[in-house]
Amino acid sequence: MRRPRTVPLLIAILSLALAIGAVVLMANRIVDYNKAQGRTTYVQFEVNDRDFLYAEQPVSIEDLPPKGNADLGSIQVTFGDESINLPVTIPPNDFADRFLGLERHSDWMRLVRFAKLTGRDYDELMHALGIGQEDDRLVMVTKSIRPGVNPETWGKVWRKDWIFDFYEFLPQGGFRHERFAYPHARSAEQQDAQREAEAQGKGGIPDLDTRSWQFQMAHLLMPEGSAPRIIAGDSPLVAVGWIFPATILLVFVTTLSLLLAFAPDNFPTAQDPAPSAPHPPTK
Repeated sequence: MRRPRTVPLLIAILSLALAIGAVVLMANRIVDYNKAQGRTTYVQFEVNDRDFLYAEQPVSIEDLPPKGNADLGSIQVTFGDESINLPVTIPPNDFADRFLGLERHSDWMRLVRFAKLTGRDYDELMHALGIGQEDDRLVMVTKSIRPGVNPETWGKVWRKDWIFDFYEFLPQGGFRHERFAYPHARSAEQQDAQREAEAQGKGGIPDLDTRSWQFQMAHLLMPEGSAPRIIAGDSPLVAVGWIFPATILLVFVTTLSLLLAFAPDNFPTAQDPAPSAPHPPTK
């Protein structure tokens, strides 16, 4: 018996159209939410060269040997006429130790050039950088773990002990240093209390803001699965609201309706009699 296909097909078309409209509405709400929250997206490029130019000044990065048994060595970063020494916090593994560039330090340090992308597309940004209408920024971010722990075991597990230092290369010369702690899950009251304590100079090391460019750079040093969980109040899904589960339901209805609309005609239904078993041949 031929199945009626018109009704499930119309339902599929209607639910698909509603789902597409819901996706567009969700995207607009997320964009508006990010604008209201001041969330900015950056394009970033990792640098592994040890010698190059930035802001028309030479940059040089050199490995320095350990000074004792407990020392892991350090790197000397020279920018123009200024230099800083940064202690190695995680030794390179056997594979990374084969590289001559900065890849050997990728477990604890990254050097990144980045520029603001929000408000334009990628090609526009690249064009602006190419003709000098936009200047990128250069920062070195390092990760420190709890002293004395194995970086391959507890050093990866105790992520709330991680400390991130940022050394931004200033175009006029020199560095700007900032230090942040791994983001902790805090209530709104705890966050307000922390900000008030920081304003009074009593807050210790502030947490990384998950909406900041610093977090985007520090994320490069967080192994897979170690990034902080998205706090509900900080997620763009807050702005989406009921549209998100409604969209999932519409997609489910669309899929089910299409299956019913294009099911084969000989597919047995409750109304169709079951095929009788063939009679055994008679002799």
